[in-house]
Amino acid sequence: MITKADLVNILTKESTPPVIIFGAGTAGQVLYYACQQEGIEIESFCDDSIEKKGREMCGKPVHHTQEIKEKYPDAHFVIAAAEIHDMIDNLSGVGYPKSNLHPAAPFLRGYDMSETPVFQRHNKEDSDAGFLKFAVESTILCQEGFLHPERVFMRSVDIVITEKCSLKCADCSNLMQFFEKPVNYKIEDMIEAIDLICSYAHEIHEFRVIGGEPFMNKDIHLVIESLINKPNVKRIAIYTNGTIYPREYQIDCLKNEKVIFMITDYSGVWGDDAPNKKTANLVKSKKNVDRLEELCKKENIDYRRHPPENWTDCGRVESFNRTEEENKEVFKSCCCKNLITLSEGELHRCPFSAQITRLGVGNFKDDYVNIMEDLPLDEMRKNLRSLLFERDTLEACDLCPGRRLSDPRIKPAVQVKKVLPIIL
Repeated sequence: MITKADLVNILTKESTPPVIIFGAGTAGQVLYYACQQEGIEIESFCDDSIEKKGREMCGKPVHHTQEIKEKYPDAHFVIAAAEIHDMIDNLSGVGYPKSNLHPAAPFLRGYDMSETPVFQRHNKEDSDAGFLKFAVESTILCQEGFLHPERVFMRSVDIVITEKCSLKCADCSNLMQFFEKPVNYKIEDMIEAIDLICSYAHEIHEFRVIGGEPFMNKDIHLVIESLINKPNVKRIAIYTNGTIYPREYQIDCLKNEKVIFMITDYSGVWGDDAPNKKTANLVKSKKNVDRLEELCKKENIDYRRHPPENWTDCGRVESFNRTEEENKEVFKSCCCKNLITLSEGELHRCPFSAQITRLGVGNFKDDYVNIMEDLPLDEMRKNLRSLLFERDTLEACDLCPGRRLSDPRIKPAVQVKKVLPIIL
């Protein structure tokens, strides 16, 4: 892998065109100061998110990927994003040679970010400075995992432990609104799948325990404990809608230093314009979320409380009958194509693929790896790397409306009374 000294030499030459940081997020901000320390002048930032277009970061303008080539036809990029393979494809797609595209990992590895304004701001605002460190470390390890072809590194893996939910959202992106007879998944099966995937992967930076509402499954603590005991799992995030208070026997595992409790607070979303009484009643969830927050503070549980974010009209299953090239474009622009999902012994590239398989709508075997299959270790790892890095579309894409960062946002958590039908 290219060294920091090599990159500094390339990016500080007088003949080098403008240097741009790709990724206008927390890792990008830290990278800006790391580059400054090396005498590298940054011209601007670039990002795939249309919402960041026209903003400033670190006093520099943020441009969208689709406009960057016209403005800077010969730029060099330092990529501050975990999914570096996707960013290389995106920038190559607009006309930049791969020799102009460089990883951020050599600059971020070993860099002391504690004196940077972004780190100090997180501390001042009482935000989770640990989360900032986690984001930067994730970027480093993901890039190094991709650049070492013999390794299997996964930034994040979702494990769905239940189809049951205490809410019934019409636009749930995890398609819970379509399950007629939702069930909890068997603890023995989930632990076996965890054991297997952890034996195949060199490192999994984060496991996300999700549902439905994960606390609908009384065995959630056994899943969390299994993950805690895996040395190659670095972080465990539990995503809850804040409506269910943990049972006493479930609390102890939440105190582990690997665990972060992600609480979505729906209480402030709807006011007088709620479409129905059930949706309007979400304001009552504030009392439950307040109680959960008090528990986290009392028991020293790492947590984040946040409003629902980035809801789009993607919670649908339809037969779009697109061409292969059209589905490739859907895949390329999808912001969820790297939300790897572990489901019934199958590792799916995205949650949509996993859920339509559960729903019996489709079972596209090329869209996932069956980790229960008895294969030699090298062959299984080769299959996993192919799933992670070599797909340019999935068969499931033709049933998916797509999920782009530029999609318009919709009001979250509109409640319905009945299970919604899938009509293809």
